[in-house]
Amino acid sequence: MKTLFASLGTRGDIEPFLAQAEIFAEAGHEVICLFPEQFRDTVTQLGYEFIGFEKGFLEMLQTQSGKTIMGGGGNAWNQLKNYVKLAKDSLSLQHTLITQQRDALRTHKPDRIVFHAKCMYFYLAAMEDPNRFCFLTPIPCMTHPSTEFPHIGFGKWKPFSPKWNLKSYNLINGARRLSMKKFLGKYYSDFPSTEINSTTIKEFELNRLQTIYTISPSLFPRPHNWPESAKIVGYYFRNQTKEYQPSIELETWLAKYPKATLLTFGSMSNTKPKEHSKTIIELLQKHQIPTIVNTSWGGLDQVENSDESIFYVNQIPYDWILPQLYGIIHHGGSGTTHQGAAHGCVQMIVPHIIDQYFWNRIIENREVGPLGTSIHDLDASKFEIALKDFWTNPVYAKNAKKLSKQIKLEAKRETVLNLVLNPNSNSI
Repeated sequence: MKTLFASLGTRGDIEPFLAQAEIFAEAGHEVICLFPEQFRDTVTQLGYEFIGFEKGFLEMLQTQSGKTIMGGGGNAWNQLKNYVKLAKDSLSLQHTLITQQRDALRTHKPDRIVFHAKCMYFYLAAMEDPNRFCFLTPIPCMTHPSTEFPHIGFGKWKPFSPKWNLKSYNLINGARRLSMKKFLGKYYSDFPSTEINSTTIKEFELNRLQTIYTISPSLFPRPHNWPESAKIVGYYFRNQTKEYQPSIELETWLAKYPKATLLTFGSMSNTKPKEHSKTIIELLQKHQIPTIVNTSWGGLDQVENSDESIFYVNQIPYDWILPQLYGIIHHGGSGTTHQGAAHGCVQMIVPHIIDQYFWNRIIENREVGPLGTSIHDLDASKFEIALKDFWTNPVYAKNAKKLSKQIKLEAKRETVLNLVLNPNSNSI
């Protein structure tokens, strides 16, 4: 059977799909990956067929407007102007991305399609042939409502009352469905036998679209009001340590500092990487917290004259390093949050955008770390208070180890495979 995995975004958006691609390939499926062109080498090295989305989407996030939105900087008015500019810049690009999704279906004729939220054309195609399509996401609080948390678009603010939490989903998703017509309206004619409008899209998303949330039920238990079409299956990790060989310097450093932490902002960037790095690393040194700093995509920079207790790397597999550490200070992406939780790490999140504020609250609620400070208003004194709590609070370490044991039992290897192949099955 031929399965197409389609995802659009940064590494955090791609990894959940690669984790499933690995399982499907090992089960004998022909795997095709439709990802941004920047991931071609990663995918082809794994032996999967690759179709490249236009490079422009990720390149757009590296512009000044993109960095301001992703990592803070400027007042609310400037933030709004940058959102508008980015939206205008993305208009023509979106039509290119939609056409590429359409072409992938027509050219490759996959038996099953597992797609990401940003792959909008597949929502329409799924309405015509729902058994072929599965929506996969590592982020809750988007389509299906929760009384405990508002829509993820309001994640930066504290939760409202249960009533207004529920209303927030109608507000955000209503606006999203109306905007979908701007991009997808001319493609409605591809599906002449299907009635497509905001009302039918809403009903389909909520009740009939096979939706698989690859998140831990220990972090986010499945709400009782969700339909049978929405499943929470646990978080899946791809083995990234197969080819990794640590340097002798890193191994020597780890032996010298048996209690250490990892600082990483993953694929996030921001407008003040040098300033933010200096603030954070100086506080780590002040409180004698040995730290591996993952500079990665540019959200963090190397600080001159750092102590030997600070070790810089450009990339490091989380599943190799986290089992050896006390904790992790990070941006709060779903994948990194789950990696930290699965490996028993105390966590402190420095949220940048959208769902990262949600995971920040989840970590605090589960008492595996303090509530972190947003990158948008990184205040040294507030950060220092949270950092000391992160490093010294024994409750966090105890709860992190307990949570790790639970998470390791959740994600069954065949669950998503079976749901994709048998979309009408109610069992997980």
